Amino acid sequence: MTALLTTNASLLAAAVFAGGALLISGQASADDDAILASCKADLQFSDSACACVLDKVHETLNERQLAFFVAALRKDTQAQMKAQMDLTGAEMMEMANFMTQTPQQCQNQ
Repeated sequence: MTALLTTNASLLAAAVFAGGALLISGQASADDDAILASCKADLQFSDSACACVLDKVHETLNERQLAFFVAALRKDTQAQMKAQMDLTGAEMMEMANFMTQTPQQCQNQ
């Protein structure tokens, strides 16, 4: 399941480019940049589709899930393992659903 989440996180993050929500925090902005870059490169989604994905990231994921998602996108194995230890089983299932459904929901935006 972790391998699936990692693969889907990389693909989903790629889907998060373009004019997404403006964020105040420097870390949040850096995370958004990583998500958007991954969206464009990996999923090859349009700007509006990536904006949709980014919006869903911020609407759906809590802080712990976001940390895992961004670490997976950045292929930061250490950070990903640490973030995964903080997630409950229910949160991991939510992540799996999110990573499966969001690209499908946003791809034609």
